[in-house]
Amino acid sequence: MTNPPTTAYSATVKKLPRSIIEMTVSVSPEVFDAARPHALEHIGEELELPGFRKGHAPANIVAQKAGEAAILEEMAEHIISRAYPKILVEHKIDAIGRPDVSVTKLAPGNALEFTIKVATVPEVKLPDYMSIARGQNKKRAKVELTDEDIKKTTEEVRTLSARRIAEKEGKPFDPEGPLPELTDDFVKTLGDYSSVADFTEKARGEILKEKERVAKEKHRMGIIEGVLEKTDIDLPEIIIEQELDRMTDEFAADIERMGMELDKYLEIIKKTREDLRKDWNKDAEKRGKVQLLVAEIARKENIEPATEDLEHEMNKLHILYPNASLERMRAYVDMVLTNELVFKKLEEAE
Repeated sequence: MTNPPTTAYSATVKKLPRSIIEMTVSVSPEVFDAARPHALEHIGEELELPGFRKGHAPANIVAQKAGEAAILEEMAEHIISRAYPKILVEHKIDAIGRPDVSVTKLAPGNALEFTIKVATVPEVKLPDYMSIARGQNKKRAKVELTDEDIKKTTEEVRTLSARRIAEKEGKPFDPEGPLPELTDDFVKTLGDYSSVADFTEKARGEILKEKERVAKEKHRMGIIEGVLEKTDIDLPEIIIEQELDRMTDEFAADIERMGMELDKYLEIIKKTREDLRKDWNKDAEKRGKVQLLVAEIARKENIEPATEDLEHEMNKLHILYPNASLERMRAYVDMVLTNELVFKKLEEAE
């Protein structure tokens, strides 16, 4: 195949809302017309014409068979495919997603003119995030376990046991009915407990662990929301869509662990996937902004997970989801580990 001509063009770049870049490009008539032999050769490779081996028909025969409109479109496609990456590099455009290309002028002997719109990674101008983190850390409340916490958990366990007994006996559960007494024999039926005292002690540990987890998540969100309030991020729609895709995948995985397919679950609750995406839109936008924020802090602080940690978590996840894309899995694990390292740094700010 002949080499296509070097693309000479003029391009103007304009920033649009939602971190969209619009490129208006004009390619000289000489360069555009010079792409014709390459276009005919490329079209000819796919044409099957009587009397000729595939890809060996003369250019004039290919032109007659293909038609002028198809040739011009092929010429434009080759020119655009070569110009687009060069424009991105020259103008330092960090594009994401597929570009939207519109040809505005397409005629032999004339300049080729087209526009390209593409989403870009939004600029994130960080505030003094360490100062914000220090302020939040000073307000961090100590997690305490109360007798009421133990009582509430114990009542929940007794109620759940009463419900299971009713189901086993084929009777309706009576919320006002008597509950099993908290005895040594009863707690032994719940798991690895030797006595009420043993059950209570282990329950205290689990309750405290859960309260600490909830408090930790709340504190982290307090830090990141404080930073987010002082950060202006013009989020493109494609990032929201990517977050919605991720949220849908996570939700589907949770439903599958419960032994049900997502579509069947949606049928039961009388909703569609599109309904879920509409419900989650604001959360997806926030998640997208938070992720960009955390990624920018990681970049600025030179934070990245250790290779061995990445591989270890990849192996664990691959066991759970053997059919998942390894590329997407690696990106997900890298994001999770990086986020954890960033939050640890923010939590340690004094």
